[in-house]
Amino acid sequence: MTGSCAKAFVVLLGLLCHGVLRAQENPARLDSIIPLLDPAKKDTLQLTMLIRACESWSTSPKAFPFLHRLDTLSAELLLHPATRVRERARHARGAFHYFTGYHAKFERNIPRALASFQQAITDLQEGGHEHAVGECLDALGLVYGLAGAEDHAERAYRDELRIARSIGHKGLRIQALTHLAGIHAARKEYDIAWACLDSCANGSAGDSAMVLVERARIRQLQGSADDAEALLLRSLDVAGRADNAWDSLPALAPLTRLYYERDMPADGLRTARTCALLAARMGDQTAECGCINLIGDGLSRSGDHRAAEQWYRRGLALAEDIGNVGVARELGDEGSMLYALNGLRAALKAQGRAAEALEVSDRWSVLKDSVEHMNGREALLFLRFREEELRDSLEHVSSARTMALEHAHQLESERTRRYIIIGACVLAFALAIALWSRFRITRKANAAILAAQDKVVATEKQREAEQVRSRIARDVHDQLGGDLTKLSMLGSEVNASLKDDPGAVPGLVADIDRIASEAGRSLSDIVWAVEPAHDKLTDLMDRSRQFCERMLSTSGATYTVDCIVEGRDRPLDPATKRDLYLILREAVNNTVKYAQAHCIHVRFVAREQRIRLEVKDDGIGFNTANALRKARGLRNLKERAERLGGELVIASEPGAGTLVRLEVELATS
Repeated sequence: MTGSCAKAFVVLLGLLCHGVLRAQENPARLDSIIPLLDPAKKDTLQLTMLIRACESWSTSPKAFPFLHRLDTLSAELLLHPATRVRERARHARGAFHYFTGYHAKFERNIPRALASFQQAITDLQEGGHEHAVGECLDALGLVYGLAGAEDHAERAYRDELRIARSIGHKGLRIQALTHLAGIHAARKEYDIAWACLDSCANGSAGDSAMVLVERARIRQLQGSADDAEALLLRSLDVAGRADNAWDSLPALAPLTRLYYERDMPADGLRTARTCALLAARMGDQTAECGCINLIGDGLSRSGDHRAAEQWYRRGLALAEDIGNVGVARELGDEGSMLYALNGLRAALKAQGRAAEALEVSDRWSVLKDSVEHMNGREALLFLRFREEELRDSLEHVSSARTMALEHAHQLESERTRRYIIIGACVLAFALAIALWSRFRITRKANAAILAAQDKVVATEKQREAEQVRSRIARDVHDQLGGDLTKLSMLGSEVNASLKDDPGAVPGLVADIDRIASEAGRSLSDIVWAVEPAHDKLTDLMDRSRQFCERMLSTSGATYTVDCIVEGRDRPLDPATKRDLYLILREAVNNTVKYAQAHCIHVRFVAREQRIRLEVKDDGIGFNTANALRKARGLRNLKERAERLGGELVIASEPGAGTLVRLEVELATS
């Protein structure tokens, strides 16, 4: 025991010396900041200086004037036209709400602290300040913990841990893991708590000291005071190597309490005095007040009640100065008026000064009621947390039930789908067998049908060939036979005229020559119609143009001939080609012979899928009804058009000229 105390004393002396070196940190910082503050200026430099001033007095009411100025200036600069200035003002708003929440926590105003930290998170998230958001989440978790809402605190720490990992910040990660370990230790989940602390490797000296303090607290909860003391002393040793002497404060207060619990008041007093001196030099007035009251506790335990009275009165005066009626701080609640009055009452009572003790007791009761009022706010807040947790639990149960029903429905759907797939496979297999059998039968039937179709096609081709031959034979008979008969008769007339009327012979010879020429042309037309080399639309148009030019040039009428192919040329079957040509010939011959026209127009237009033929004149015209009954030529036109599947129009009136129009759709080649 003596060795342990000596070791602690050496460590504390080292801390005290280190504290001397760092004693002027906050005052020096303020001395460099305050000259830069100018109420007349409204720029981002002022925001930066105000934030640093608030940081310097983060545990003291002296920060309130700076907070007020930070509030008003940041609100004004949020309306600045420059984007960069507005972004800096938004960050300053987050800092303002963070500091406001921090001071509200010391005042035990938990609702205000929660609201301030949550607003700080909103402002800092909007500006993308992830590290600052993590610090706010850490403070929010501490407030939730003080209010008894451990689940909310754990959620805040886990969000802090997520941010720390995303930005790769070791200090923030260790801070979150340490607090998570504290929550699990409070639930007696020590394995999880140790696992959290074991994950806090490779941190700074300050981080390592914080982890050791938490390890000591857990070991004390588990009933091992020796281990707790050793861990706290290690924490002080590590904190002594840190840049900031404040890192030693979290270990000094619990070490003092531990010594008192183990009935080691001398060691506790020495630790408490060091703690008070270090807190005073760091400017942490709440921690200083707590350490002063802890000195009073040590003196009371040592039996020096008069000295204890003096320290309690000193602690009470400091608590009144900073307004700490009852504090809510993770380092402990010793730095409050309520704690100092309670110690002072005990010290006065131990000295037999009952009247003064009663007076202090009355004051303590008034402050106790005030704190109870504060605790009542926390209780109401805690009840609201419990209500929210119950609601979340009910929603979770409802959600789990819904998910279970959805899962069951999904399983049923999958089972049904599986049965459908199996049934479809069986049906497909049976259908495949049936189709294969039908295919074999159909293949045999198709072979028979194809053989029959080949016979039908051969028969149809033979019939078509016979029809073509018959038409050609009929044309030869009708055209050449008539012309040859005429030639024979004219020859007989020539022989008779040589004997009886020699002067008529030249006229008869001229007729013979004309009829012979017509017979030659008819024979040429028949040969052209059956010649495969001329089975094209262009060949039909060329032949038609030659015929029209020859016929109309000797008619004495003014004429136009348009025989054209529009688009792609294509082949024609001989029967179609022949019928189209003969319809043109018949229409033109009738016009030349009977129309007595002054103007004749022939338009023969062939497209890939359609043919249009028009023969129009301004001749004497005729009665179409009578002509169709009597004229063989017109009936031939109609028969050929019907055979082509075309639409034939013959329009004429006596004295109004004649129009013959044929439109034929050609089969797709």
